[in-house]
Amino acid sequence: MEFSWTDEQLAYKKAVIDFARKELNKDMIQRDKEGGFVRELWKKCADFGIQGMAVPEEYGGSNADILTTMLTMEGLGYGCLDNGLIFGINAQMWSVQHPFLAFGTEAQKQKYLRGMVSGELIGAHGMTEPDTGSDAYNLRTRAEKRDGGYVLNGTKMFVTNAPVADLAVVFATVDASKGMWGITAFVVERDTPGFTISRNIDKMGLRTSPMGELILTDCLIPEANRIGPEGAGSRIFNSSMEWERSCILASNLGVMERQL
Repeated sequence: MEFSWTDEQLAYKKAVIDFARKELNKDMIQRDKEGGFVRELWKKCADFGIQGMAVPEEYGGSNADILTTMLTMEGLGYGCLDNGLIFGINAQMWSVQHPFLAFGTEAQKQKYLRGMVSGELIGAHGMTEPDTGSDAYNLRTRAEKRDGGYVLNGTKMFVTNAPVADLAVVFATVDASKGMWGITAFVVERDTPGFTISRNIDKMGLRTSPMGELILTDCLIPEANRIGPEGAGSRIFNSSMEWERSCILASNLGVMERQL
């Protein structure tokens, strides 16, 4: 595989660095101290094209290849001092946008993916639970089939973007006897009855990246909000984690380059 960069790619990386330095670093020390998330900065990144880098043009993205996308995120890390903002954007790009892109229906892509690319919507990814930790598939969140949809009950913990999210990709078990093959993915909108988002959880670092808890209590989700077929949740989760674990460190590489 050829890893050398074209002049066009390097010029775009420089443009990203210049944009970040000019638009994203104001009042950084104070924002970090207060743990403040600024939605305007999120939208500026979307307007620049960050969230849509790896998304096809028909959904508002630029359809960039993965290496160009990684170089862009490296440049964002180099120029932007707000590591929390970068972390939250990465979390949405790989663990929320990717499931819609790879497994969502056309209607879901038009309704949710396009909105996240434009910065009008912010997405969260609900997998981790208070008692599951690294045993991701040992879920207690349940989805009971009802006419026209599902009723979800359970709690998700340490969810990046949760306090500011407009929607969440939530994983629940439709059949516990099937283990990981019973896990199913759903999109839950913020104003859904029975869906509660906790306050921001204090952290030692990444303070401008809000993190919270998702609580689902008899939360009725229409069947149209299921992502993929029943039982595909583990495959959707694995796919998104492969992308996230591979791509999220590009921005950290940019930070290290700046520090050096």
